[in-house]
Amino acid sequence: MGSRRGTTRDREAALRGLGILVFIGAVLLAIGIHELGHFATAKWFKIKVDKFFIGFGPKLWSTRRGETEYGVAAFPIGGYVKIAGMNPLEEVSPDDQPRTFKAKPAWQRAIVLVAGSVTHFIVAIIILMFIFTIVGETDIDSPTLEIAEVGSIESDEPAPAEVAGIKAGDRVIAIAGQPVDEWSDVQQAIRTRPDQPIEIVVDRDGQRLTLRATLGRSPRDPANGFLGVSPEFAVVKRSAGEAAVEATKDVGVGIKDSFLAFGKIFTPSTLSRLFQVATGQEERRPDDPASIVGIGRSAGDLAGEGDWATLFFVIAGFNVFIGMANLLPLPPLDGGHLAVLAFEKVTRREVDMRRLIPITAMVLTAFGLLFVLVLSADLFNPLKLPG
Repeated sequence: MGSRRGTTRDREAALRGLGILVFIGAVLLAIGIHELGHFATAKWFKIKVDKFFIGFGPKLWSTRRGETEYGVAAFPIGGYVKIAGMNPLEEVSPDDQPRTFKAKPAWQRAIVLVAGSVTHFIVAIIILMFIFTIVGETDIDSPTLEIAEVGSIESDEPAPAEVAGIKAGDRVIAIAGQPVDEWSDVQQAIRTRPDQPIEIVVDRDGQRLTLRATLGRSPRDPANGFLGVSPEFAVVKRSAGEAAVEATKDVGVGIKDSFLAFGKIFTPSTLSRLFQVATGQEERRPDDPASIVGIGRSAGDLAGEGDWATLFFVIAGFNVFIGMANLLPLPPLDGGHLAVLAFEKVTRREVDMRRLIPITAMVLTAFGLLFVLVLSADLFNPLKLPG
């Protein structure tokens, strides 16, 4: 028994590590594709691109192809494409002036600026389409009642099933000595034994286990017993066309939700709470902002539980959030450049970008403060999940 438990723990740990690696790989891929969006559109409009780098900080490796230097930097927390003429402090040679960013029509500059975020939205749509067509979605309105397989465990508070060690995917064979075949047999056996200790025999990955649980009372009807398990639900897969429509709708909702989330993050109450969480004065809540460390940990937990569909939902949501963040109308984000472009178009006045350097510094400071608070919370006061 001990060796089986050890093998199960080792398997879950391996899956958890794999989930974290998958998430890290997805983040690096998203960064590369984002910068590729800027790079490809700039090249398409014949704008000079000096550098294409993944990561920030000290240069680890680079090579030059034509007029562009390609490379990787030490810290994979972003990337950048150096486009001629975008840096207000940069001196551009007269020969390159016609190929600078500012020399191009406003519509071309707008496309270059939004291309990075658009790639995130496209990646999210592709991931969701993969889930909808290949993996499938759980239909909570269609339980599979013909088999006595546990689909999920109540987790709001320790349920008898959780205390007994029952897990999702277990096939119930017998309850209190009575064989069960269908989910209705499970319900009947539990319903008639409130507050009673019982033995439950399950099949878990071909292993027959005998677990002991003390039933509670149903929150809906205290006269009935309560174990805290739900049946397996049907998995529905969509056609490619249906998946594309549904994925696009979901990304649209994600864009709106991300925009509203940013409105809540940069408020005195949220920043104050994050400080209290980071310093251990308050417990972490599921709706608190998370850093890439916290999201990566959640990704690992999902993989450890075998819930790869939700893991890929998280990756899709992460892409939507990052894509929307880059469109915020704040320098030095892409949205800040778009706001300047719109202002120049409406007023027909050119903006001296050097005057925006203090605003850029304030924005970077605010984002840096948020990053430190959320990262500290994830490292020193992580979310404590039930069970």
